[in-house]
Amino acid sequence: MLYKYLPPERVDVIQNLSIRFTQLLSLNDPFEHSLMIGSHEYALNETESSDEVKFVSLSRNHTNLLMWSHYAASHKGFCVGFKRNNPYFINALSVRYRRLRSSLNGANYDIEAASEITKHVALEKAIDWAYEEEERLFLDKNHTKSFEIGRDPWGRRITLTPYPAHSIGVIYIGLRAEESLIEELITAIRKHNLHIDIFKASRNWNEFSLAFKSIDQKKY
Repeated sequence: MLYKYLPPERVDVIQNLSIRFTQLLSLNDPFEHSLMIGSHEYALNETESSDEVKFVSLSRNHTNLLMWSHYAASHKGFCVGFKRNNPYFINALSVRYRRLRSSLNGANYDIEAASEITKHVALEKAIDWAYEEEERLFLDKNHTKSFEIGRDPWGRRITLTPYPAHSIGVIYIGLRAEESLIEELITAIRKHNLHIDIFKASRNWNEFSLAFKSIDQKKY
């Protein structure tokens, strides 16, 4: 499975079966906006960037306390498990975590492969981020039509892309989630005729970790 942590207001990801593919200039890590060539650093231009390369960030881990805190609204949100072997997600690539930045000096890239250089940058992060166990799925690996719904706080276009309903394998709900979120998620999966397990998180009593208990969906 590959997992996407989400705040409660993003229940639309399940309701509408669409997910955001994000450009580098919308990320919170400034090192992802630049690359090294020899001893020189080159940053993406915020006004001239084509934003051609877009991806969705996923994780191999659904139990990480920091991920629940940072990306699921302090455990009030949810986490969707997508089937790793589904054709839609099978081309996701693992992020490399490093202490030193790579240099593209001497790399054999022609001018037409600018997007490949951008992907190289997008797949390398500081080792501080290693806890995310991240994989990135690039938009050009999927042949589906994307649509724009507005702009983000950085002024970049917000692009949503449909994904197949049957790629959803499981849903985990945060330990601080409202009952209304559970109801919305169950309503959404019924709408799409999905038969998947939904689990609710709780605290483990003897260690700093989460336990997950299956929700009886017949009660909703």
